[in-house]
Amino acid sequence: MKDRRNFSRVDFRVSALLQAEGMAVKGEVSDVSLHGLYMETQERIPVGTPVEVTIYLSAAPEPIVINVKGTVARLVEGGIGCAFDKMDVESFAHLRSIISYQGGDESKVMAEFSEYVVKKMHDE
Repeated sequence: MKDRRNFSRVDFRVSALLQAEGMAVKGEVSDVSLHGLYMETQERIPVGTPVEVTIYLSAAPEPIVINVKGTVARLVEGGIGCAFDKMDVESFAHLRSIISYQGGDESKVMAEFSEYVVKKMHDE
C-alpha cells in the first residue's frame, strides 16, 4: 500500500481528546503533522467519522491547546489516525512551531503547507 502522507510527521507525545457523535475519547498523541495525528487509545471510532480534536500542550490552569476539526482516517489496534480538515490560526501557529522544533526544518514545513493549500485550491 502506498503511503499518501505529504507532510513531515514528528514524534510528539502529549494528551489529546477526540470528540465525536456525543462521545469523548482520551488518548495520547504519538506523532503529528500539519495534516493529521495518530493517537494511542483502545477506544474505537469508525473511519470517516467527523471529530473535534483538542491537543493539550500544557497542564497549567489556563492550558495552551490546539483545536482542530478532522475526520477519522485510520483505525488500527491500539489507536486512531485522524486527518485534519480545519483549524484556527492560533492552533496552526502552535502546531507549526511544534513540527518545526521537533523536525528541525521550518522552511520545509512551510513549503509543505503552501503546496497543500495550492493543491486544495485547485481541487475545489
